[in-house]
Amino acid sequence: MIPASFNYHRASSVNEALDLLKQYGDDARLLAGGHSLLPAMKLRMNAPANLIDIGRIAELNSIRVENGTLHIGAGATHSAIAASPDVQGHAAVLADTAGMIGDVQVRNKGTIGGSLAHADPAADYPAVLLILDASINVIGPNGTRSIAAGDFFQDLYVTALEENEIITGVEIPAMPQGAGAVYLKFAQPASRFA
Repeated sequence: MIPASFNYHRASSVNEALDLLKQYGDDARLLAGGHSLLPAMKLRMNAPANLIDIGRIAELNSIRVENGTLHIGAGATHSAIAASPDVQGHAAVLADTAGMIGDVQVRNKGTIGGSLAHADPAADYPAVLLILDASINVIGPNGTRSIAAGDFFQDLYVTALEENEIITGVEIPAMPQGAGAVYLKFAQPASRFA
């Protein structure tokens, strides 16, 4: 199917994206990788009049360790997370998980922020972020806030994001000495969905 017509806006900064969200309100959706939003638009399950592309905002794409905390920008792709030496050294289970998401195309384009905002109960990140005691950082009209992963995911496809808030990143503290984690994915082959 072809999605309904929409206006495309490319934000060059988080502040510009916030301004566009304020301007267009409920008629706007954020776009980064698009692997959740675009299929919903094609099925006409979601028909925003305005798409705000945040995929090229540099400040959302960083991955770094600072003062013992891993910082991952919301725009970091699954492939970038899987390949990052900082993620592999600080939270190897997250790197392993990111490397198992979807196929190569999904990993190269899909973002951690998009996955978290979509809050699909079958997504890979929520369980891992819960065990890593992660926080999701957001910015909105009322400023910034940090939401514990356990509080962020509220229900199926429902998060703690408030109106016009944008996920800016994820913070993961150092794991306790001697701790470890592993993520095992239950495969869902197409033949199981008969």
